[in-house]
Amino acid sequence: MHNRRRFFYGVPPVLKRTVILLSVATASAGAHAVDNGFPSTHEVEAGKGMTELQAMLWKYTARCALRPDQELAAPARPGEMPHKFPGAIGVAPEWYGGTCDRACQEKVSSCLFALTNRTGKHVAVSLLSAAPNMSAALLPSENDIDYSHQEGAFFGSAFGSGEAYACQGTAIRKAPQVKRFCAGEPATCSGLARFSDAGRCQDVCQMTCKKLSDGSERCAATSCRDPGGRTWAFPITTYLRNQIEASNADAVSGAIITDEGLTELDDGDTATWKGVDFGASPGGVHRFIATLGSARSGGRIEIWIDGQHRIGTLTIKASRGEPRPQEATLTAGALSGEHDVTLKFLGGKSLGRLTTIELR
Repeated sequence: MHNRRRFFYGVPPVLKRTVILLSVATASAGAHAVDNGFPSTHEVEAGKGMTELQAMLWKYTARCALRPDQELAAPARPGEMPHKFPGAIGVAPEWYGGTCDRACQEKVSSCLFALTNRTGKHVAVSLLSAAPNMSAALLPSENDIDYSHQEGAFFGSAFGSGEAYACQGTAIRKAPQVKRFCAGEPATCSGLARFSDAGRCQDVCQMTCKKLSDGSERCAATSCRDPGGRTWAFPITTYLRNQIEASNADAVSGAIITDEGLTELDDGDTATWKGVDFGASPGGVHRFIATLGSARSGGRIEIWIDGQHRIGTLTIKASRGEPRPQEATLTAGALSGEHDVTLKFLGGKSLGRLTTIELR
């Protein structure tokens, strides 16, 4: 069972700051303070409900700010029950019963920035923070073992000035293969706020590290400096896993894309992922792992590189329908750097459901 903070998906940066209206430092206190934190005029007009983008913003704000036992009720049309968005991470649960001061604003902003994704694609990330007075749920733990690649750290404020900062972590090269871009290319993610490049995290952030049971470390920022020299006290550090969401394929032929992966895989279907990382050194990749659920054995998946070379074939095994890791040996030779990976599905109809792929 994964920790609840691991699976928060990409917030598209096309959410405009005028939609956000996060001027909530003067939100009224009381049981409905969170509801009142977002103005009910202008972009969220009283009694007229919300647009899809506004609802997405409310959903992610509730997830970031509130605890699981709290929820944010959105404006509703006359005669309709308001939609309620549950909390999850709890970086600023005090907002529910009072105002959102500067510290609260920084915490919520860092979380929203960390979840922002240029493409809006769903990506599993681990959110970490070692900052004092931040949610204890964000401290590194054994649940982070699968998330070993430090993408970067996010900080700033979407309230008022609307400035977001991202620094690059030690494994930023992994981000493009899982379709995450805001740490490596922050200027392309502006919209929720004005994203700016803060440089390398090791240069601009104070870090606290914890060793996990497998011997690896997870280092989370306690504070970070922006290019102007200001210190931000509540950064959030993101870690990525090596697995690639199957539903984030750049090109698919035949198969059906859902939030759960690629389904209705039949003979002749194909899927391509661009920019897959084969590592900095040649010959570092030897295995292909597909998390696949199949009711029967007998089909196969061919693994092709850059549309020219087949480097392996996975023979599909029955898994009683539940996705399970299935593995094939690769002849990747001296490959390194980024390459396009294409899977060709062969051997009949209804070959299964593919949820993730991984190269090791």
